[in-house]
Amino acid sequence: MKRKLKGICYLLALGLAMPFAMAERILRGLCGRDVWFPAHAEGLSLLPGRVGHFVRNAYYHLTLQRCPWDCYFGFGTLLSHSEAEIGERVYLGAHCMIGLATIGDDTMLADHVYLVSGKHQHGTSDPAVRFQDQPQTFTRIRIGRNCWLGVNTVVMADVGDNCLIGAGSVVTREIPDNSVAVGNPARVIRNTFPLAAVK
Repeated sequence: MKRKLKGICYLLALGLAMPFAMAERILRGLCGRDVWFPAHAEGLSLLPGRVGHFVRNAYYHLTLQRCPWDCYFGFGTLLSHSEAEIGERVYLGAHCMIGLATIGDDTMLADHVYLVSGKHQHGTSDPAVRFQDQPQTFTRIRIGRNCWLGVNTVVMADVGDNCLIGAGSVVTREIPDNSVAVGNPARVIRNTFPLAAVK
């Protein structure tokens, strides 16, 4: 019964999200870039409760590079690049900001987690030109499967599988698989599975 009810909710959400998603996909095909996607993401991020959860999931399912039906996008969470890829059963808490990123299956992001599109988004090569007018470079950030990123984490580099990133950490260097990392900049302090590593 619960599964049927959930299926009905997704169908209703799909009906609500479809006009926005189709308009974006048509314009994206004509212009070769995202057109209304940022505005739609901002607006949909403010829908409260279960309705917001289902409608955000439906919209991103239709517009992202990859986004299964079983993801959770918390209130205030938005994605800035339609090239983002979201894995199965991914949980994104409230007020997260996701740039050009790939998030692996079963990964959880706490509230206020920021996945920025690399460490060098703004050019600095010409001292005569304002930073905001210099060329931008977006780099895909990859978060592995089965990870947990704590509240207020900022990620600018890849994170491997089965990693735990402590609250308030700033990831500036790649974190290998099976690592617990904390701090600013984040550093590995131990293996995620210390007992398994000993065997």
